[in-house]
Amino acid sequence: MSRLADLAREGIPADVDAAHDAAERARFVEAVSRGAALRRGGAWARIEAWLRSLGVWPALAERPRWGLALAGAAALAVALVVLWPARRLDYAVEGAPVAAGGYISAAAGDEARLRFTDGTTVALSPGSALRVAEVEATGARMLLEHGRASLRVTPRPKARWSVEAGPFAVLVTGTAFDVSWTRGDGTLRVDLHEGSVTVRGPLAPDGLPLRAGQRLVARMHEGDVQISSADAASAAAPAQGGPSSAQAAQPGGEEKTIGPGDVAPDDAGAARPEGSRAEGAPAGPSPDGSGAAADGAAAAPSWAKRVAAGDFRSVLAEAEQRGLGGVLERGSLDDLVALADAARYARRGDVAQRALTATRKRFPGTSHGKAAAFLLGRMVDDGGSPSAAVAWYDAYLAESPGGPFAAEALGRKMVAVERTGGRAAARPLAELYLKRHPRGAHAPVASDLMKP
Repeated sequence: MSRLADLAREGIPADVDAAHDAAERARFVEAVSRGAALRRGGAWARIEAWLRSLGVWPALAERPRWGLALAGAAALAVALVVLWPARRLDYAVEGAPVAAGGYISAAAGDEARLRFTDGTTVALSPGSALRVAEVEATGARMLLEHGRASLRVTPRPKARWSVEAGPFAVLVTGTAFDVSWTRGDGTLRVDLHEGSVTVRGPLAPDGLPLRAGQRLVARMHEGDVQISSADAASAAAPAQGGPSSAQAAQPGGEEKTIGPGDVAPDDAGAARPEGSRAEGAPAGPSPDGSGAAADGAAAAPSWAKRVAAGDFRSVLAEAEQRGLGGVLERGSLDDLVALADAARYARRGDVAQRALTATRKRFPGTSHGKAAAFLLGRMVDDGGSPSAAVAWYDAYLAESPGGPFAAEALGRKMVAVERTGGRAAARPLAELYLKRHPRGAHAPVASDLMKP
């Protein structure tokens, strides 16, 4: 095209007959009018801008015959660029053979690596298996059969990549992340290092976005999804503390399973760390419930932000320093929710149950107050008290029948009833579950219960 512009500069004659010039102008205007659809699409404007950048547009506008010819050539070039199909990506595999259907299995002691022509790489951990289901110009769709894969996807416009693991899909355009899938217990884990991804599946039908530094763990059998800081999640795994999540600490060392009709114990007689303040001490929560210290110290990140960053222990330490009783009685709704989450993630079941119970008592009509019933049910259920869990699930379903945990509450209730009353007792719940949530996480269990 640059050569064509040079020819136009050299070939336009210095003198043109006026009548002929007028006729060619008329032809040019007519041609442009017929190309209105092209102009509306913006292609003509791009052609004119390109010709102006070459410095030939003024001369072409004065010499319509040459202008029309050159504009036609430019339009043809633009059409070829726009309509010519993009080249399909290709890939090569190192360290493992590729079986029929794009199936790749890494040996027990060796890593396999896929290299795509756009620069994207996939490292398959030893003993893992993956299948490349589709490859297009914009990306690829891969199925992680089992094990772990580390991806570095090259960012490109309109890139579309996905990794499917069991019923989950990780959607990405350009980023670096690790994904692992364990078929035996139905657990998906995604560690995001750069960029952003969205995880979709039965437990997250609308998709859960992740940002760099976060970890998602989804457990199909438990119907549970958790998002936390990857570093903090690793540090919190061996954390010790408190009774089991099904029990709340009581004065005198006794333990009791809390039900929907019970109120969390107050702080009287509870053990307090050395140097911590009693209720009503000056360092307690501010009257507005914001959780800011009253001594005028610089404001630290809110508890909710710290929990989102995976800093669970600092939230628990600050709550205990201020006095748990004061926080539970006067803390804001946001602080109670953050405290409950921090305690659950750090395996402090006693604190989590007290915070959730306080949330229900003080903020009963809120979505968090209703959700606390489900969370309490799940805690006592996991702690080995299915009968108490059923009462909590019933409370949640009665208060929030269309809530975000409705499917999981009904499914867990069904399983708990089967454990306590047998298959016949759970069958009506299985029928109801399949009617309301035919594709839910507990649908396989419900279908099995419907069998004679």
